[in-house]
Amino acid sequence: MFWHVDALKRVIRLNAQRRNGENTPPFTLADFKVNRMAVVDVDEVPLVLVKGAGVHVPLEIRGLPVLTAPFAPVFEVHGLGDLSAQIELLKRLKRFTEPGLRTIQRPPFASDERLHHALIALDESLKGKTYRQIAITIFGEKKVAEEWHGHSQFLKDRTRRLVAKGTELMKGGYRDLLS
Repeated sequence: MFWHVDALKRVIRLNAQRRNGENTPPFTLADFKVNRMAVVDVDEVPLVLVKGAGVHVPLEIRGLPVLTAPFAPVFEVHGLGDLSAQIELLKRLKRFTEPGLRTIQRPPFASDERLHHALIALDESLKGKTYRQIAITIFGEKKVAEEWHGHSQFLKDRTRRLVAKGTELMKGGYRDLLS
């Protein structure tokens, strides 16, 4: 399996520091209680894919010449545009270090329904339908008639998000579902 950090939408970037300014114990990649796959890119930067509980977190690690060596992680944030996604990735990464690793709790079939709706939204969008027409296809004429011009923008926003999710899946995001 080959992958490159630029091919991934979201990556945690960290610098491995030899000395920790605080008095916290050193960290190692073995502290993750899940599967880890590592490759070293052409620039000799380790890329580690941490996978567990149906979730994966890609790590780009700089400053760690030996992957088994202890280090103090210093996480990097590149821009504020995708900050919430970066925070979610960091939370997932932290869960991988917790004793008695817990799986992420989601209502059963909730993501399946969302993916189904996203694919319908994508299909309708590619046919040139408006957001309102897409919403009618997914949620029904009655619900759209009642909520489309109401105080809340929820239905409009949800439809936009579903089209965006469908487009993301089409452009390669489906690969995340395969891992």
